[in-house]
Amino acid sequence: MIIKMVMRKFKHMSLQFVGFNCVQIITFLIAYGFVLPSYAQTETTAESESQLKELLTTVYCYCGCERETIEACVCGTAGLIEEDFRNRLLAGQTVEQIRTNYLDTYGPQFYAVMPAEGINLIAYIMPVVILALIGGVAFAVLRKSKQLATTTGGGGMSKQQVTDTTLKRVEAELERYKQQK
Repeated sequence: MIIKMVMRKFKHMSLQFVGFNCVQIITFLIAYGFVLPSYAQTETTAESESQLKELLTTVYCYCGCERETIEACVCGTAGLIEEDFRNRLLAGQTVEQIRTNYLDTYGPQFYAVMPAEGINLIAYIMPVVILALIGGVAFAVLRKSKQLATTTGGGGMSKQQVTDTTLKRVEAELERYKQQK
């Protein structure tokens, strides 16, 4: 019956052509049904892995081995923490919720990222201040050397410093040197 309806609709097309198109459409729908859910799962997995990496690199392990982030620490405790973080992310918790809970439990000293507040602001501001000072000193030195070069004529000694008495002294020293040979 369906074929008769299709045939009435497409009188000018052959039955083989219509059947071939139906097979293509059904194949496409089946493939789409399998591919789309796996793609969505891959996208979710990639997103949760990036969130997990953010968590693992921003908090220290509390194991006591060394002061390393959970990602860098090789102890068993770090593996357990990583698994706990992964399960919490899959359960729907956000990165901030998990990090806040971890830091509330073990203390703010386990936060690997220095917050930009209070005395820590100095650590964020000082590199800019130091670079500005170095640039200012370099600018002043270059400007001073340029001024010195223009006043001396590039020879290193100003024309006014070579007087007749200095010239006579140099000539006398040269004569004395020649006589000593």
